[in-house]
Parts: sequence; structure tokens; C-alpha cells
Amino acid sequence: MSESAPHKAPKIGIISLGCPKALVDSERILTKLHAEGYEIKGTYEGADVVIVNTCGFLDSAKRESIDAIGEALDQNGRVIVTGCMGIDKGYIRGIQTAVLAVSGPQQYEAVIEAVHDAVSPAHDPFL
Repeated sequence: MSESAPHKAPKIGIISLGCPKALVDSERILTKLHAEGYEIKGTYEGADVVIVNTCGFLDSAKRESIDAIGEALDQNGRVIVTGCMGIDKGYIRGIQTAVLAVSGPQQYEAVIEAVHDAVSPAHDPFL
């Protein structure tokens, strides 16, 4: 039986916008992904996929979220959107058609599944 080469840890970038609740959502998602062997980056540069956790409370926050999604798409190309603006998937997909997945706030498992679909984990934390 031969040993396989070690897998390079996939890199996940994250941009977290908005209130403390959004930050908690981001932390929960990142904790799970880190446990699965993903490397976490605070930016989209060099990431295999980027999560943008959006805020939809004020018009200015919505614009900042849309701008962050667009910038991540321009710089990386592989973007998953979550957070308050994700409640209206049609709106997000109408503006940014290239996003990989869209989910609302506190939909941690949907984000994790979207990450798995985009880039497989390096290892199963339960094996």
C-alpha cells in the first residue's frame, strides 16, 4: 500500500461586512471550514473560493456589499454570497450572475455545502 501525497489545503477568502451578528456567522462558517482542513485568508487574493458575507441594513451597506461582491469576482472569479442580502437571491443573481451560490443569514450549512461544491476539503475531520 503506497502513501498518497499530502493534499494542499484549499484556501478560503472571506470578506465579512455588517453587524456583529454577521461577524458571528462568518466565525461559525470559518471555524467549521478550518476544522475540515481549509486554510483561511482575510482576502480574496490567492484563494480558491471567496465568501462574501453581506449587509443589507442601509442603502450604503447594500452598495458596499454589491461592490465587494463585484471586486471579489473581478479579482478572484469564484464567489459565494451569504448574509442579509442573500435573502433576495434573485436580486444578487440579477446583478452578479457569476456568483457560485447565494444564501441568507445563519445558513451556515448552505455556505459549507457551497464551499464543498467549489473546492473539496483537504481531509475529513472525523476520520
